[in-house]
Amino acid sequence: MKEEGRLLAIPSGVDDFRKIREGGYYFVDKSELVSDIVNDRSEVFLFTRPRRFGKSLNLSMIDAFFNLEYKGNGWFDGLKVNSHPEVEEHRNAYPVIRLCMKDLVADDVEGFNGRLKLMLKSVYRGFKYLRDSDLVDEDLRREYFSAEDLSDMQMERSVIALCQMLEQYHGVKPIVLIDEYDNPINNAFNRDFYAGVMGSLRRFYSLTLKGNQYMSFAVVTGVMQIAKESIFSGLNNLAVDNIFSNNFDERYGFTEPEVKDLCTYYGHPEKFEEAKEWYDGYRFGDADIYNPWSLLMYIRNKFKPGTYWASTSGNDILETFLDGLDDRTYGDLVALGNGKTVFKQIYPSVSMRDVGRDLDAVYSIMAVAGYLNAVPEGDDIYSLSIPNREMYKVFYENVTRPLKMDVRIAMRKFLDSMERKDVQGVEDALFTLFADSFPATLLKDEGDYQLILATIALGRGGRYDVGIEREAGNGRADIIMRRNDPRYPNIVVELKKSRSDDPGDLEKMAEEGLRQIRTREYYRSLKGKTYLYGVCLQNKKAKVLFEELDL
Repeated sequence: MKEEGRLLAIPSGVDDFRKIREGGYYFVDKSELVSDIVNDRSEVFLFTRPRRFGKSLNLSMIDAFFNLEYKGNGWFDGLKVNSHPEVEEHRNAYPVIRLCMKDLVADDVEGFNGRLKLMLKSVYRGFKYLRDSDLVDEDLRREYFSAEDLSDMQMERSVIALCQMLEQYHGVKPIVLIDEYDNPINNAFNRDFYAGVMGSLRRFYSLTLKGNQYMSFAVVTGVMQIAKESIFSGLNNLAVDNIFSNNFDERYGFTEPEVKDLCTYYGHPEKFEEAKEWYDGYRFGDADIYNPWSLLMYIRNKFKPGTYWASTSGNDILETFLDGLDDRTYGDLVALGNGKTVFKQIYPSVSMRDVGRDLDAVYSIMAVAGYLNAVPEGDDIYSLSIPNREMYKVFYENVTRPLKMDVRIAMRKFLDSMERKDVQGVEDALFTLFADSFPATLLKDEGDYQLILATIALGRGGRYDVGIEREAGNGRADIIMRRNDPRYPNIVVELKKSRSDDPGDLEKMAEEGLRQIRTREYYRSLKGKTYLYGVCLQNKKAKVLFEELDL
């Protein structure tokens, strides 16, 4: 569909459903989420998905459908929800209270409570017609509309009080929508005022959602599912839908048919395979899902692939985990960075008391936050992998972030030197890397060096397709960096580990690595300028031999 012969605009960064439908933007139709909610009949829905996967836009769509303020709109004309007649009685039939917790960040408990109170006062201003209505309880009107400042108790009870007044006025119980409920928690995590913020939110959410007899239902969104004992204490009417759930699995993110339609609509159906390589790979319930933010930015930037998701806000809890990795966990992350699958126990619900105590919890955080794809294998065990090329680059940056600056410089020097065929530079960078960064417990055999070097090579993920132990020629090459840009060379590396203290053994085994590349023709499928490196490592020393081919 086009608007007056023009292509509809890409709605990157637009999370207002009304603006998208009125402003000539392309809309990927997720409107059946509305009928799903109506037919499910739960009292409180909690939807958790990675950031930028459509949570705020879907919440805006729910508001647009149910909110009586928008009666008579045409925003849902032609959308899939209209094929569900059972929802018609609910269309624009409820008052809606909408809260966004995104900006409730502060440096102490008093600052947080103050921001929450200001937000609630702003919400109340949207319903100022209640202030002078004789249909509404006079004591409630006086308590909440006349007070200059809300007390902590008024703050905690403000939403349930507003629900009561709205039901008295309209004769129907309102709907409560809460977006990014966990953002203040992530902001306060690992800071000295964390317990105070958690206490305020626990009381606020429990009073708002637990047994609120004046509310029709509530929809809550966030990235992480904070354990009930941490935040939703005593809330038994909570229906959780996370990345492992099946009921709403296609309602967040883009499916393959939706991505094909997008590529075709914007004139490049041939770009679908590239879009798949860069932005596919997520599994929500039974659905295969693409990253919607990155896909839209990819199209907006004339189908130029990049790490668009990485430029959005991060996750402080994930950073805390990565700062405290032990050798075993770091080794697993290195393996993931090289295309391997690891099997771990995953819990979709995070108990904040355990954050920082259990390093294995890093996998649960990385899965729910969108860094890893998790597929159930039974008994809470999941196969974990990096979903796509974009996430390989994001993953590399996060895994290497805790390293010292001089080590990160050495990593860049290693890659730069290989591209410039600077053999001495490669040797110097390898010595710096293994002398200053990676503990001896990680360097037991050739495979350990291989994993680390291949992970470093992921730093060129947009420039190269990096493979480890990949079938090539007449065998399996240790590391192949197949260029994606003709300005750069292909790179093939064969690693050897010497257990001898004889310096001559280093040269001999490096030559053996170079000879193995040639005789087994690991470069056979490569085209253009190709650099071959035979590398022998002896503890933390390195010998590198080089050969150049033009294929």
